[in-house]
Amino acid sequence: MEENYRAGISPGFLKNILKSVVAALAVTFIILLIAALLLCFTDFPEKYTMPSAIAATILGVFAGSTMAARNNPDNSLASSLLTAFIYSLISYIIGSILEGRVSLTLNTALFLAIALITGAIANILAKRTKSSKPYNKTPSGIFDKFNKGSFNKGYRFKSGKL
Repeated sequence: MEENYRAGISPGFLKNILKSVVAALAVTFIILLIAALLLCFTDFPEKYTMPSAIAATILGVFAGSTMAARNNPDNSLASSLLTAFIYSLISYIIGSILEGRVSLTLNTALFLAIALITGAIANILAKRTKSSKPYNKTPSGIFDKFNKGSFNKGYRFKSGKL
């Protein structure tokens, strides 16, 4: 009876959310690692550190939220936003541990807003269905009249010599 009561939540809902968060964190880590290597070994300007962190956040949350929305199609918006929120929470905790203090700044609020908006956009894009319309090889328009034979019913061409 209890299974029917919770019909909207699939049995592996939390497991799928956690997998999506791990995937999002992995994508973010890889992008941040590439950006750090670029900063270290090239003449990549340091003024692009914050934009690269924002880009890594957007791509990571987008990947995780898309994965969550596809794994939970009944609650796709909730799973996408929950993935983005848990991602933000874990990232904030890791950042606080590495920094050695807990502080809420404007960048923290911006980070959370970016993550939630990206999660919502990822949900919208993940719900789109792929329409594979086969290419119609038959001509349309004026050529349909030739194919149907309506042109040849009224007038006939003489095949005689001039």
